[in-house]
Amino acid sequence: MVIPVVGASPQDAPPPAAVKEFHSYFWWGIFLILVSMAVLQVVAGDGFGMFFTLILAAIVYYMVSDHCANMSMYCLLVFGLISGFESLFGVLTLFSVVGGRSSSTTLITSKDATSVTYETQVKVHPLFDSTQGTKYNIQSGLLVALPIVMLLSALLSWWSFRAYPNSLFSDFDEEAEPIYAQGPPAGQYGGPPRARQQQAPATGATLPDSSRAKGSVLVNDIRAMAMLLRTPSQRLTRVTSIRGCGS
Repeated sequence: MVIPVVGASPQDAPPPAAVKEFHSYFWWGIFLILVSMAVLQVVAGDGFGMFFTLILAAIVYYMVSDHCANMSMYCLLVFGLISGFESLFGVLTLFSVVGGRSSSTTLITSKDATSVTYETQVKVHPLFDSTQGTKYNIQSGLLVALPIVMLLSALLSWWSFRAYPNSLFSDFDEEAEPIYAQGPPAGQYGGPPRARQQQAPATGATLPDSSRAKGSVLVNDIRAMAMLLRTPSQRLTRVTSIRGCGS
């Protein structure tokens, strides 16, 4: 019995030597930058942003550790998509505050037995303002750094993804290739014309016996119909003539 040997799929292939020996330094740099951003987000009071940044740093560490043993094409694709979308959202957020960051304060100006009057003050400060303290400027710096770091992460994922010799979607291409090679079946759209089953007899050709029998039956039926369609006077004359012959 022969057991077929199935080759490794592209997503299970080991990373190329260029990724292990050269790209890994850039990946460790991204890891350190993400950890530093998480620490700054804690100082800035952004707990949710810190949690998300630490998740990205953990993914990078998982891929790069053990000499990039876990850096598969699937991981690079997913991490690159996450980084790309996060970079897009960060750019949109940065554009919304590039003209200045606003803060609002609501105060009670007057209060009596029947009504309460509130006053809301909106203040706009530059993106970086030394009068607002360290926390404010760290938040502004993170707004600028986040889309840049995420864009670099997405580009690095694409660079390492392109370093693999095989395509991630080669399995799907091989499955679809026989379908296009054989082509659609005959008679369907895009396929060859269907062969004719029977051709009409040429002029002057001899009909088969079955056709002759059908023709004679048709003639007899026409004659019977003609007899039924005769007028009553013609049928009466025929009966009278038959009686005269009998007498």
